[in-house]
Amino acid sequence: MAQKYDLTDIGNALSRVMDNPMTKIIRSGSIGVLGVVNPVAGIVGGIGNDLLSEYNTFKLGHLLNGLASGFNLERRLNELYNYVNSSPEKAIIVANLFKQTVNAECPKVCVIYGLILANHLETLTEFTHEELIVCKALENATDYDLKNFKEIMENYLKPTSNGRRIVFPKDFADIAAFTATCDWCVYNRIFVSRTAEWGEMEEGVLDMSTYYYEANPASVLLDNINAARQTWNYG
Repeated sequence: MAQKYDLTDIGNALSRVMDNPMTKIIRSGSIGVLGVVNPVAGIVGGIGNDLLSEYNTFKLGHLLNGLASGFNLERRLNELYNYVNSSPEKAIIVANLFKQTVNAECPKVCVIYGLILANHLETLTEFTHEELIVCKALENATDYDLKNFKEIMENYLKPTSNGRRIVFPKDFADIAAFTATCDWCVYNRIFVSRTAEWGEMEEGVLDMSTYYYEANPASVLLDNINAARQTWNYG
């Protein structure tokens, strides 16, 4: 009978693979959060719920939803165990991802974390640079950022000689909220910005002192938001 692994086994594997003087700090700060009751499949980790708040348990459950999307969760946990054991680099990626899950401001992003992780389990590949940027950005994303970002990418991108630029119509009513999301994207390396120059103004579009352009991680984020929407079950 094939060995079955749960989140406790994965936490112990992370400790073994990252066996160095920092292990105790990592275990208390990120691996310890793996001992949860999965609200979907009822899988129990043995580290103890007393280490967690109900909210952290809720967010970790959403990561597991993303991880198991379209697959059996037991199979995914076995694959995650093998992934963690494959190299110290991959163990660090997983430890960081679970820490980001607990720190996330928006539980919906935890589903995205699970989806991104699931893409690498069978092939034992490391995250791309763009995926690492997206994971870090999502740690401080809000529901508003996700909603506004998706709308910007699908409705307000215009090809230019300098790349795909965000262009809002002249009578756009929600400019303050959407500019805040653009600034969030710039801060997190999802968009890039530059100062508008004389002669670049266009008829029928909103005049802006700063222009925002899509960066490479933007398409990775949009693809995962669209994939996660099939799993989000609240809000």
